[in-house]
Amino acid sequence: MRPYYLPREFSHAIVIAAYVTPSANADTACDILHSAVSRIQSQHPQALLLISGDFNQSSPSSTLSVFTQYVTCHTRENKILDLFYANTKEAYKSLPLPPLGRSDHNLVHLLPVYKPLVHREPAVIRTVKKWSAETEEALKDCFSTTLWEEMCDSYGEDIDGLTHFITDYVNFCVENTVPTRTVRCFSNNKPWINPDIKALLKEKKRAFRSGNKEEMKAVQRELRRKIRDGKESYRKKMEVQLQENNVSGVWNSLKAISGHKKPDSQDCGDWKWVNELNVFFNRFDHSTAPPTTQAALLTPSCLARPSRFPLPSPILTPLPLHT
Repeated sequence: MRPYYLPREFSHAIVIAAYVTPSANADTACDILHSAVSRIQSQHPQALLLISGDFNQSSPSSTLSVFTQYVTCHTRENKILDLFYANTKEAYKSLPLPPLGRSDHNLVHLLPVYKPLVHREPAVIRTVKKWSAETEEALKDCFSTTLWEEMCDSYGEDIDGLTHFITDYVNFCVENTVPTRTVRCFSNNKPWINPDIKALLKEKKRAFRSGNKEEMKAVQRELRRKIRDGKESYRKKMEVQLQENNVSGVWNSLKAISGHKKPDSQDCGDWKWVNELNVFFNRFDHSTAPPTTQAALLTPSCLARPSRFPLPSPILTPLPLHT
């Protein structure tokens, strides 16, 4: 399903309707649903996936770990049997409505509260060079009229100084010859989006508002062709990077396509968190007999106390047993 307006971070929308009978095995139903959803996600990684239905006694939340369940109101008496999952967060808000006809299930009104990626992340301002045949010829003329020997003789055997000088001079010529322009890069732009595609998107909106269906179809056909050409051009660019062993460029392109981001750094816990970890990982090292004294737990003072040798954790201290 591809509605007229869909946030650009989603390629299309896929809706799955599910029904689990009261007599069905809950674990088997969840496994079947998980297999189907995993197959669809592999085939359409950028699609908006929605799962809705009556799940009765089964709860697929544990198997659908990357999905968010949005029905928070009772759907039948004091139970939530009808569920709605989506593979994006903060997308809907649920409100209860009276049953439809003689149905024993309440209606659920899902209000969209999703903010597109372009509204959540600000645009990045970048300065790019406008290369053309004229600017290349002007740059060649600049280099051809440069007296390289007179400029380089003063450095003699200083290779590092000569390298820095030539690099600075080339950058100086480029900055004074090649014009620049300031562009805004939006977070929801695909890497193959170019100015022609953006212009066609605006033209599509204009044709939609005018109500001219024939013009709308013509613009849509042209837009599909431009998107196809843009993807093909981007594919060739990645192939050239692979042929030139430009691993960094290929990896950056793959991260741009997949939306990969750096993981957030994990926050460090306090001394209570350390004690909990000690208790958890050493829970099998204690005797089942009741101890006569209680082991001392870590405190902030003992954590901060300097020591020449590492001290064992107090939670691991052997305890005397009853005889």
